[in-house]
Amino acid sequence: MDSQLRSAIIAGCGYTGRRVARLWMERGLQVSAITRSASKSDDLHREGITPIQLNLADATALPLLPDADVVLWSVGFDQTSGLPRQAIWIEGLQRFLSALPTRREPRRIIYTSSTSVYGNGHGQDVDETTLPNPKSEGGIACLAAEALLQGYARGTADCISILRLAGIYGPNRLLRKVTDLRNGTPIPAPPDEWLNLVHVDDAAAMTDCISLLDSPPKLVNVVANNSVTRRQYYTLLASLSNSPPPVFAESADSTGFRRGGNRRVVSVVRDELPVQFRYDSIAQGLPAALLHEDHAAML
Repeated sequence: MDSQLRSAIIAGCGYTGRRVARLWMERGLQVSAITRSASKSDDLHREGITPIQLNLADATALPLLPDADVVLWSVGFDQTSGLPRQAIWIEGLQRFLSALPTRREPRRIIYTSSTSVYGNGHGQDVDETTLPNPKSEGGIACLAAEALLQGYARGTADCISILRLAGIYGPNRLLRKVTDLRNGTPIPAPPDEWLNLVHVDDAAAMTDCISLLDSPPKLVNVVANNSVTRRQYYTLLASLSNSPPPVFAESADSTGFRRGGNRRVVSVVRDELPVQFRYDSIAQGLPAALLHEDHAAML
């Protein structure tokens, strides 16, 4: 494990990134985070995170960023921004990398990608050796960003690790509002296809682990060992939240529906890493998420 890390910079200090920041600060790292929001800058400052107020979608070149031993790109897609994924996930990433200062010692760069890069499936297992074949806009953008980073690494001494995250759930993020279940609102997705998930705390733990390794893997799928079907997930969520059994839209049984790709994502890399997931099953993860759920977020 590497004990020489002193500083970190995070682009995308949100649901997952904020948890990573807290873990790093507990280790004594000085953490900076990029945000375009003045109010979020204040929130970050109150947590002990140094805010850097920048708009990654701005077409102008970014000012030189602070030097850091480890860098995390964990930028999500904001549908309210009106911007395409290309503007942030590709062009913004390119500007971000160009703004990193050169350094004599290689830095760690961790990129949170998505298992959507594997594309559609027919119920089969996919792992880190599976060739990506994205079909969705998000998966295509993630794979392009991965290629961008790999090209960047060939021109620098920096160490790149790509974390392909499954669907993240946790407190205030249960994939669906509990009130929808209570009201019997149909779920427009096939009930018996795979739903690959990871609890947000486990995603943060994996990111922390990768940052500390002397020889981190270049690619790892970040997913709970026990994948479930949508029916299993929503049935348990309904039971835990005192809701009636889930209702699935009849049209969702169409074989043409492939939002999640219907493939079970596994990892052949994770067993080689010194990391333990707390929530490898929704039997542990969902009760924990509901326990820390804000009441207002459940409505």
